[in-house]
Amino acid sequence: MSSFKKGDRVTVIAAGPENAGTVGKTGVVFYDETGGEVVVKGIDGRLAEAVKGYRSYSPDQLRKA
Repeated sequence: MSSFKKGDRVTVIAAGPENAGTVGKTGVVFYDETGGEVVVKGIDGRLAEAVKGYRSYSPDQLRKA
């Protein structure tokens, strides 16, 4: 089970190919699927998020900021 909850500030510490270039960036947890993916907003600009949606990571790819 993930220790993240909506509104937590998190930093990306590892990323797969779909999230390349986001290591070291900080965002805010938007949704945690409890044991699954953690959806994070604020990693990309607002326009990119509006078009592509938010990014998701596994809990082991994030740490609290």
